[in-house]
Amino acid sequence: MKKYLATAALLAVVPGMAQAAPYLATVGSPNSLQHGAVTTALNLNDLDYDDDPDTPGFDMEGDADTIGGAISYWGSAGVEGQRYELRYQKALRPFEGSRARVLIDPVLNVLHVNNGATATMGTLSTGIEIPVQPNWLITPRIAYGITDAGAFFGSTSSDLITVSASSRYKIAQVGRGDLTIGNMIGWSTTTDWGLGRDPAFYLKENVFTFRNGVAYQLPFKGRMFGGRQGSMRASYTWTKLTDDPQSYENVHEAALSIGVRTREAEQKSKAEQLRIGLIYTHGTSSFSHDFDYDAVTLTIGYRF
Repeated sequence: MKKYLATAALLAVVPGMAQAAPYLATVGSPNSLQHGAVTTALNLNDLDYDDDPDTPGFDMEGDADTIGGAISYWGSAGVEGQRYELRYQKALRPFEGSRARVLIDPVLNVLHVNNGATATMGTLSTGIEIPVQPNWLITPRIAYGITDAGAFFGSTSSDLITVSASSRYKIAQVGRGDLTIGNMIGWSTTTDWGLGRDPAFYLKENVFTFRNGVAYQLPFKGRMFGGRQGSMRASYTWTKLTDDPQSYENVHEAALSIGVRTREAEQKSKAEQLRIGLIYTHGTSSFSHDFDYDAVTLTIGYRF
């Protein structure tokens, strides 16, 4: 008990860190709007890969729709809970013959703490995916998120804007698979627009985020699920926060997933795809390792 009281007293005098809690809803924790926005900006577990090992670039043929969901079981310092996520992405060509694509990503999260507290968070993100080369994508984005979270969730703001730019570079035929290197820089700032639930008091926070990772995708030698083409992907991503101090300034994610095409077509890049995965997340507390964050997430995504 003394440990928790001492930590609370420390947090009370540190700007931008109301609680060393994994359930900070707006910014500062792996369950926050801010982390969700940068994860959308650089997601090495998504479906923008071509399972054909002979294709050097990303799978970007025409318009595409993606729906996905995730369930996370998280815990920190004796506090446990779940997070439920539903996301959709629309990718479309703005002009006929354009190589770039416009991406629109609405994401809904429900954060539950086992003491009964619940917060709802929504983010709308849009960006332009620009192919510098067939195997190199640059994507500038802007995201706006709001929360319906009470004081329990450390809400000093209910609105967040995130501006980011990400890069994904694919190196084909590394062994039997391909390697993707991802990098991102983002800036998030809280606002007092008041579209979400009014906080007990408003505190302006600015956070720079650096997110870097690698993913290796290996196509299966044989066919699976009725002769469909499949692949396995392993990835690691590190997220670093700077500027205003936050509860979790270093977040590590290790993921493993299996993907399969649900139908074959002459243009393989237009075949429907399904991917199921598992993510382990570890956030390092800025105060004490007793408050480190751990989570296991089950994911599923379907592109058509």
